[in-house]
Amino acid sequence: MRGLRLFVKAVDSISVSVGRLTSYTMLILLVTSSIEIVCRYFFNKPTTWAYEFGQMTFGCYFLLAGAMTLKNREHVGMDIFIEKLSPRNQARVNAATFILTAIFCIVLIWKGWEFAWPSIQRLEHSTSVWGPPIYIYKFMLPFGCFLLFMQALSNFIKDLFFALSGTHLSKEEE
Repeated sequence: MRGLRLFVKAVDSISVSVGRLTSYTMLILLVTSSIEIVCRYFFNKPTTWAYEFGQMTFGCYFLLAGAMTLKNREHVGMDIFIEKLSPRNQARVNAATFILTAIFCIVLIWKGWEFAWPSIQRLEHSTSVWGPPIYIYKFMLPFGCFLLFMQALSNFIKDLFFALSGTHLSKEEE
């Protein structure tokens, strides 16, 4: 039981840490978008990099914030069907849906790695005028999905434990 608690705590902690760190990319996007607006509309000199940088940065934000969102159970769901259930039955339903989430994540990790690995091997850069490295951004797909899978596994463990015992894993005494 202690091992499960440590695993869940570690995964939850990583999800929160990566999510918080990732949230700062919104400030970076705010600054770079503001620079682009000023350059484009006030000086009639648009940048060559801001649009592409914004796309890549937001993509990373979306992928890396998913695990924290799942940890906090803030993803969009069909709550209308399970909100009337008891907390233990809700946990049972959540635990049962883990297999679908796991399949989704595993396929995205697998296909994302097939997409990213050749780019990493070539140290691929964008073909735009700016030409930033894109292998880093392509790697974010399997990495973000791995974090999402690990958080889904953590949630599954917590839900299954609660569904079977009626107590939360973190509050259970050894």
